[in-house]
Amino acid sequence: MSASAQWWRIGPLKHKRYPQIAPVKNYSFNKNYILGSPQVAARPIKGFKLRSYYDLTQAEMRFMKSAQHNMRFREYNIASYNFSDLARVYMELNRLSEAKWFLLQSNLIARRQNDARHTFLNLLSLASVKIDMGEISLAREDLIEARGIADSRGWRGEAAEIDKKIQSIKGVSNSAPKSELKYAELPEAESKSK
Repeated sequence: MSASAQWWRIGPLKHKRYPQIAPVKNYSFNKNYILGSPQVAARPIKGFKLRSYYDLTQAEMRFMKSAQHNMRFREYNIASYNFSDLARVYMELNRLSEAKWFLLQSNLIARRQNDARHTFLNLLSLASVKIDMGEISLAREDLIEARGIADSRGWRGEAAEIDKKIQSIKGVSNSAPKSELKYAELPEAESKSK
């Protein structure tokens, strides 16, 4: 039996077959005028990746493991870059105190290794973390130190960039102590004498 078992009673040639309907051709309007040109200008798409909390914690574990390995085997230059990567992850997680600590450690190692470029970049990152934490005067000191490194190495573009950052925070001052910026006030102790 074939797949067309529906015609088994009347046979394959006994039913009436109608001709296929031709599509209607209507040229009463200009499609290009209404819809626009068929040529579409391609715009380049910039690649980006949305980072989730899970991705950041995985990156934190990976960088931490690598930093521990490099510190254990005294590969300090690579460990300094691992600490900077860890600080960047902590900055994305908004864990600023940990980011600050790892940037300070990376900066210390980079200074010992005479890695001026890495020290310079660490000082810029450290200044941005300190600004976010509310430590404007300390951030200003880091920017001035980074400007000194840029001047001594002849990095004119970087020095101009730092001057702009220093000018942008020039009028800003610490309006409140750190404890008031970060933590809520303690409740007052009630007196038991009545």
